[in-house]
Amino acid sequence: MRRRMNISKDQLVLPFGQGRAMVISYDYRARIFWVLMTVVLASLGVYMYAINATARHIALRQNMERQTAVISTSLDSLEFSYITLRNNVTIDTAYAEGFKEEKSPLFVTRNKAPSLSLNTVSR
Repeated sequence: MRRRMNISKDQLVLPFGQGRAMVISYDYRARIFWVLMTVVLASLGVYMYAINATARHIALRQNMERQTAVISTSLDSLEFSYITLRNNVTIDTAYAEGFKEEKSPLFVTRNKAPSLSLNTVSR
């Protein structure tokens, strides 16, 4: 005995529903191709610019680090000279340079009432 099979018209269609078939014309495909090629070329250009900028900034940074090391070395020698000269200053050297000792020095003290000027008259 053979078994009888009932087949309906839409039985072999996938269950995703009936979709409308879209036909893409040659002009539309060509336009999509050129848009994608433009995006690829623009991305490649931006990538090359970024690599170039990165390399230039690395070179500039190395140059600046070299200059910083040279300036730091000269600054160290200047600081050493300053310390040497400062330690050689005596009272006789100060008198020879024209400094003199003040007989009545004026000191600024903080009063109870704050003011913006130095008042020499006490009230």
